[in-house]
Amino acid sequence: MSKLEINLSNQIPTLVFAGRELTSHLGMLPEEATHLIEGYPITLRVDDSGSQDPSMDQFSYEFTEHGGFVAGSNPRSVLLGVYDYLRKIGFVFLRPGDGGTYVPQLSCAKDLLCEKTDKTADFRHRGVCIEGANSLENVLDFINWLPKNGYNTFFVQFKKPDVFFERWYDHTFNPTLPAQKQTREQLDQMEAAVTEAMVLRGLLDHRVGHGWTAEAIGFANTGWHVEEHQLTPETQELIAQVGGKRELWGGIPTNTNLCYSNPKARKLLIDQVVSYAKEHKSVNYLHFWLADEFNNVCECEKCAKTTLSDQYVEILNDLDEQLSAEGLDTKIVFLLYQELLYAPLHSKLNHPERFLLMFAPISRTFEKPYPNAKVSAPIKPYVRNQIRLPETVEENLTHYFNWKKTYTGDSFFYDYPLGRAHYGDFGYMKIAKVIYDDIHALKALETDGYMSCQELRAMTPTGFPNFVMGQALLEQETSYDELKTTYFRAMYGNGYEAVIEYLEQLSELSDTDYFNGHGPRKQPDKKVQFHHLAQTALAFLMDIDELHQSPSAYDANWDFLKFHGRYCILLSSALAALCEGDQTTADALFREFCDYIQQNETKYQSQLDVYRVIEVATKYTGFTRI
Repeated sequence: MSKLEINLSNQIPTLVFAGRELTSHLGMLPEEATHLIEGYPITLRVDDSGSQDPSMDQFSYEFTEHGGFVAGSNPRSVLLGVYDYLRKIGFVFLRPGDGGTYVPQLSCAKDLLCEKTDKTADFRHRGVCIEGANSLENVLDFINWLPKNGYNTFFVQFKKPDVFFERWYDHTFNPTLPAQKQTREQLDQMEAAVTEAMVLRGLLDHRVGHGWTAEAIGFANTGWHVEEHQLTPETQELIAQVGGKRELWGGIPTNTNLCYSNPKARKLLIDQVVSYAKEHKSVNYLHFWLADEFNNVCECEKCAKTTLSDQYVEILNDLDEQLSAEGLDTKIVFLLYQELLYAPLHSKLNHPERFLLMFAPISRTFEKPYPNAKVSAPIKPYVRNQIRLPETVEENLTHYFNWKKTYTGDSFFYDYPLGRAHYGDFGYMKIAKVIYDDIHALKALETDGYMSCQELRAMTPTGFPNFVMGQALLEQETSYDELKTTYFRAMYGNGYEAVIEYLEQLSELSDTDYFNGHGPRKQPDKKVQFHHLAQTALAFLMDIDELHQSPSAYDANWDFLKFHGRYCILLSSALAALCEGDQTTADALFREFCDYIQQNETKYQSQLDVYRVIEVATKYTGFTRI
């Protein structure tokens, strides 16, 4: 495709990158399809007549025999338009990294032409938040993949995202690989590379969230690290009093609330956020959250006179005032999560335009999607440090709409389908459909987007859930069945229908709630279900070579299905024993599962987060790590 003539409206790096991406992808096509006229002109331009809202994406494109163009309301939108055009002519972006792009086998130059297409993204906020254990390459590959499927946002948690790199390079939970301790300089270089990759693609930049309470009392804002240093008397008085004691919650500063009625604690907290905002003016959305974990809020006499949510709103108003005094227009994201699901009784935001509401129902079920209508359900009364996290979507949404009674500003849902629950869906088809239905309910639920808090290596068995998520957030008109056919045909070739049937069978026999720790661990009726799942995987493995009659280009995807089949047999057998109440057998089978995935992690590193599946299975599902 060296004959292409790419004309840019200016030399903005994102436009230059969009031109390179268009040229390189068209260059992957068969020669008979790329035999265009000499100097075929393509113009990439920012269209000033489009939306001036930097969070909105509008783009258009047209390719005729005489030339083509891609225009967008901002440079990122132009890049999104390039990828939308590529998808239109048959490219499918299956997963991050090598081998993740399906290249259509077009037969002539006319296959590259298309009539004018105009699109405005259906939702403003379309993103993913980093979780799990990741190499730098994992993060960069994922960022590269995001706009290819219509996303416009990436969220880097903590002031320094050390914990997500440390888990991988230390090879936590995988003793078969030697630890590779990273220096402060190396971690900083990784963070800089992540920022550079986001800037190059014009992605909206969300930052921090967790860790402010740790920072306020002098600890590093870099993860959920256990702190061994002793607290000083001055620091100790700033911490929440729980059970008559003021101490780090579980030894982890990030999980520790402060005494929010203490003026000094509040000032230290706000000063940290303002200082960060002053030093990072390029951040589009700065998340200000309180401590992680729940039932750990201050019980002192002053704090007990109000609610945590009322205190939170008061602190947000103070933060707004301080930012305004500094001349900063930083957007602040506030969090509805755990205790903060309960709406404040008295306080409300003075300037809601400063803020962005983020609804985070971490304990919800993923066995059913959100309803496509506003709902109301009874919620349990708030009792300080004795709350139970709501599991039904109706109860979670009732909390959300209680907040909306006094807040009518911008908002998005921050959800966890690929954070924990997906490990309980062995085929990923149930979770993909829930994601699709959730997103199609967002308009009725009066919100403008969705961010997934998730592992980046959530590709076992496929990247279909993330594919669905990006496509549905960008454009809701495409049906689920159409997305399914497009993805699996590109992934598996001639045998794709058999793969769909098999994965849907696995999903039908799966239980995302059980894996996510909902309900009692002993449920004998589920034993048969999980045994059937193992038998289904075994039967497919016996037939897989006969089913795979596609060209060799598909071999890697079919090979991973073989790994995944054994993965299913081992883990579902362990779950069957757990359901029966046989902890000894369950743990022995789980150890066999762990050995299998640990020994294969190097080969399938980009698709399975070994650290995270082991952590979830032991912290929530009920296995004992040996």
